Amino acid sequence: MVHSKKFLSISKLMLSAVLLACSALAQAAAPADPFGSVMWQAMVDRYFTGGDVVFDQRVKVIAPYSAENQMHVPITVDATGLENVKQIVAVADLNPIQHVLTVRPKQALSFIGFRLKLQQSSPIHVGVQTEDGTWHMGGALIDAAGGGCTAPAAAHGTSNWMQTLGETRALVRRDSKGDARMTVRMRHPMDTGLAAGIPVFYMNKMVVKDEAGGVIAELDLFEPVSENPTITLKPAVGSSASQLAVSTRDTEGNEFSFPLSVPAVTTQ
Repeated sequence: MVHSKKFLSISKLMLSAVLLACSALAQAAAPADPFGSVMWQAMVDRYFTGGDVVFDQRVKVIAPYSAENQMHVPITVDATGLENVKQIVAVADLNPIQHVLTVRPKQALSFIGFRLKLQQSSPIHVGVQTEDGTWHMGGALIDAAGGGCTAPAAAHGTSNWMQTLGETRALVRRDSKGDARMTVRMRHPMDTGLAAGIPVFYMNKMVVKDEAGGVIAELDLFEPVSENPTITLKPAVGSSASQLAVSTRDTEGNEFSFPLSVPAVTTQ
């Protein structure tokens, strides 16, 4: 029994040493955060794993310095300067729920616009992972009055909000370069589950496909996305007119689908 106890003690010491070594390696892997986030290392360890992490000026995160409305903070991510993008992950470091969304731009440019809720002033980090596993980071520091994640959605102030659930406004247009740009706005409360008496209920999936059924982009949405989510993408389609198919699903299994017409590039 004495030898067994000694063996267990040595095993525990070895395990502790391995865990400490792994922790030290994880800490060494994260570069200094230009936004000074106290949660930066935790964000890397949880959301930006599987490759090196580097801050990259090609990941442009456009956000307000101060949020006029903490329930609807506009964010634009432009990583079109990068090639072979696998996914884009956005987090709000100091939110009670940090993961905002993940986008996999299969046949879309590495670009997304969205709105989020902020519980308090917070750094926003956006990681763009390329096929080699590297996370190219960008971000912004946003001042906010707070309470965006724990306040009830405006929809709950009306009696018929379920009747309008999933109502959609969508538009596709061409920019000056001829790139298609689609914006979709859908009615949904996007309840975080943190407002008193209101359970969690949010739209969690969106898929955009082309005429042949090929996937343009896949999105995983989470609770911090704003009520009535507004999503902007840039599908990589040709110059001719075409049709897209958009499908969404929420955490209660409600599904909504609709077509989107892409105009042809006009010549001067």
